[in-house]
Amino acid sequence: MTQHAPEKAAALLRRRAAGLETRAARKEEPRYVGQNMTRRRAAEADSVAADARKLRLLQGAYLAVAQGLEQGTLPEGLHGVTAPPLIERLISRRPDLAADLLEVLVSNEELAALQAQCPGEEVLHDIEAQPTQYGWRRAVPLSLIPELLALVDGLTDPFAGLPPHQPCLLPTLVTWRQVTDAGLTTPAHLVLAAECLHDLSQGRLNPVTAQRQHLAALERGLIGVRLPGFFPTPPALATQMVRWAELHPGLTLLEPQAGKGDLVDAALAAEPTLQVTVCERSGQLRDILSAKGYAPVGDDSMALRGRWERILMNPPFEQLADIDHIRHAASLLAPDGLLVAVVSESPFFRRETKAQAFRDWLTASQADVIQNDPDAFRVCTTGHSAGVQTRLIRLRATQLPL
Repeated sequence: MTQHAPEKAAALLRRRAAGLETRAARKEEPRYVGQNMTRRRAAEADSVAADARKLRLLQGAYLAVAQGLEQGTLPEGLHGVTAPPLIERLISRRPDLAADLLEVLVSNEELAALQAQCPGEEVLHDIEAQPTQYGWRRAVPLSLIPELLALVDGLTDPFAGLPPHQPCLLPTLVTWRQVTDAGLTTPAHLVLAAECLHDLSQGRLNPVTAQRQHLAALERGLIGVRLPGFFPTPPALATQMVRWAELHPGLTLLEPQAGKGDLVDAALAAEPTLQVTVCERSGQLRDILSAKGYAPVGDDSMALRGRWERILMNPPFEQLADIDHIRHAASLLAPDGLLVAVVSESPFFRRETKAQAFRDWLTASQADVIQNDPDAFRVCTTGHSAGVQTRLIRLRATQLPL
């Protein structure tokens, strides 16, 4: 490179990186906000998220090489890797597959066209002796590539008379030229360069964005999975519950049937210093909670023991199970604690002794009770929507009957 070549190459790479920003940011935007997630929508969202990650990796690679050129700190394995097309080819492959970039392929039709123009050429005879791949192409041995390249360069139209076809030889020759011109002349050189480039690019990924995309992928994995009693708390309802919870800094908070953590997410967004505890029976949901940084204490909320100053809960509704969960959770309140729960409409009109006793208990506890929007649970990002009618209740430990 001339004295100013590194600066020019770095400037070009920074322009290319800047040009990717809008495309990547657009693909990182949440998909289907306010709509039920289906398998088809989830598959599309996965595809778009994968595209966004590829763009960010490429952007990070451009910026890493640009910085290395500007500061003179480019790793030895990347000294010749400054052209955007070569960087894109290296970053788009797994490092262990980068050696494929040295592979030059020729189709049967292309080989026949070359033999027709250059009969008796020994290099073409040697290539023809190679085994075919998939019955229609051959890999050119590395030792024969320079001679084949010279032959092709000497022809005005190497594939004259060949009907329109998917080119095989010329694109792979172009790639071979790029990598060898960069000094990457062996498979080991290519693998090392790809490993260096991936490491540098990964270090430039925004960890917050990467974590958000990871969690979104885990949640999309719930689509189509039947999880008894799992109906995620809608954001608007979670916000209302947090307002009702009268949170203060440093309080202990329990979400006993945590699901994917919607209630503790909303609570921590309002008061980041809360000391949260979560419990969840589903292993798949516990994985999501763990990925969010929560540590589930168990898989049976009815076995929990302890005292918490605040409890937020959206328990299972089937067969009046919400009654049992709410009454047990109330026994876990600290002396000045407060519980806010979603409860189905069933306990408020069913005639069973259990439902009547629950209504009497709420009255004796001077519970606050309001009806929720009847469509509150009709939209869900994991596909677990429901038309269930619900209420919110708030209980204070100081008002619970002895």
